[in-house]
Amino acid sequence: MTDAAHALAYFNVVSSRVRLARNVRGMPFPSSPRRASAAALAALEEGAARAARGVFDAEILRMRDLDAVRKKALVERHLISPALARNTSSGAVILERSEGISVMLNEEDRIREQCIESGFALPEAYERISVYDDRLSEELPLAFDRDLGFLTACPTNLGTGMRASVMLCLPALRVAGELEGDLTRFVRERGLTLRGVYGEGSKAQGDMYQLSNTRTLGVTEDEIIRSVERATIELCLKDRGALERMRKEKGAALYDKAARSYGILTHAYKLTSAELMNMISDVKLGIMLEILPFNDIETLNKLLIWCSAANLTAVTGECPADERDVRRAAIVKSILNKEKV
Repeated sequence: MTDAAHALAYFNVVSSRVRLARNVRGMPFPSSPRRASAAALAALEEGAARAARGVFDAEILRMRDLDAVRKKALVERHLISPALARNTSSGAVILERSEGISVMLNEEDRIREQCIESGFALPEAYERISVYDDRLSEELPLAFDRDLGFLTACPTNLGTGMRASVMLCLPALRVAGELEGDLTRFVRERGLTLRGVYGEGSKAQGDMYQLSNTRTLGVTEDEIIRSVERATIELCLKDRGALERMRKEKGAALYDKAARSYGILTHAYKLTSAELMNMISDVKLGIMLEILPFNDIETLNKLLIWCSAANLTAVTGECPADERDVRRAAIVKSILNKEKV
């Protein structure tokens, strides 16, 4: 991917993720009526943990040992899925302490390994997780068929078992009302899907969407990554085109929307998480329009995680919702005022 493409994607792409679905030969899928034995579950956990040695600095967290706030915080950071958080019988995650790699055990598949990188970095995410995947294949007999590839609980993951996705903020397309219709067809025609913040069945929040491949069989990992990269660049260009059209048609209203949201974020006494997400999206519009005394996209992206409900609670402690909104506003105000350029 060229430097120009990365510069274009900088404003829209929050993070990149590569996820690989794997199962163990002879071990029933987690959803199967036939249950895995305690010995098989222990061997799975031990093998997956051994594979991490020398690859990343890992700790293992079992869902039954975590309280609701910790699990929700991990979900908000996309390190585990809501489905894994609910599995208190056998669910676990092997987590890189710096939080780039997480390996979910006994979710929809026995193993779901993933790497998340900030910004537009799908090749880098794949390179890191593939090192772990190679080690995993040495430690455990993975379920693989010569014709079908990796065997997965859901047939749509057969083959590579790979989902490559980017977290996209598309504020201009949303404000312009162009996220439905033609855009939906654009994504489907390329064998991709555009989903909400937490994947299948979830809704967009703060103009944030996940773009990922739907085809995993009959394609290579490199082909999947290239197709998602190309579509990402096209969506970024579409968002920029919508912004330019709105600038010409209703520039004053657009500037006012971005400036008002920036003013609220830098002065508000209380902020809900929904308000924060929506206003950060507006501020990103203002940065793209070059009308604000602030241009740090990366700080805005981090605020979305730092100030999400469970992560804020994990850091500042339990408190009523109103008090949490006050704490959120104070953190946002402090960081944005300090980061002015």
